[in-house]
Amino acid sequence: MSLEEEFKKLSKEEILKVFRLFNKNWMTVDSLWFSTVEDMFGVEAAKKVNLKVSEAMAPRMAKRTMETFGLKGDKIQDLAKALKFIVWASIQKIEFEEFSKDSFIMRVVDCIPQKTRIKNGKEEFPCKPMGLAFLTNFAKTVNPKFKVECLRCPPDPHPENVWCEWKFYVEAEQK
Repeated sequence: MSLEEEFKKLSKEEILKVFRLFNKNWMTVDSLWFSTVEDMFGVEAAKKVNLKVSEAMAPRMAKRTMETFGLKGDKIQDLAKALKFIVWASIQKIEFEEFSKDSFIMRVVDCIPQKTRIKNGKEEFPCKPMGLAFLTNFAKTVNPKFKVECLRCPPDPHPENVWCEWKFYVEAEQK
């Protein structure tokens, strides 16, 4: 029996469990490849590879999410909805706060990769360049007028309950 056939037999709660399982497994692959590259070639090499991967995967993820949900990308709320479906959103605790009709803030309040690094005796990973590359490419794929500003992200100092914050907004029309 195929996976799709198995899914058809599952309850909504079971499908959510499988969804979380797939995301945990994806996060495991992501963290293991990064840790392996870091251990073998150093953190700078791992950061370079991670940046390239982030830049390349963001537009693909944005396009697939928009197609899946029929989002047109004409409203900033379309971007907020699309970001709720990035692969690590079911693992991380991410909050969205509408700032205005043309902007919102996305905040990661529980960052599993960072907590895992610290638990394993490593420093916080300075993920700001990678986050900015991913989120900028994701936003501009949804709509070239959508912009992102990093409010805080490691290596920036942050409170214990907020790992990073990003403001998304519609670029003002030039007159």
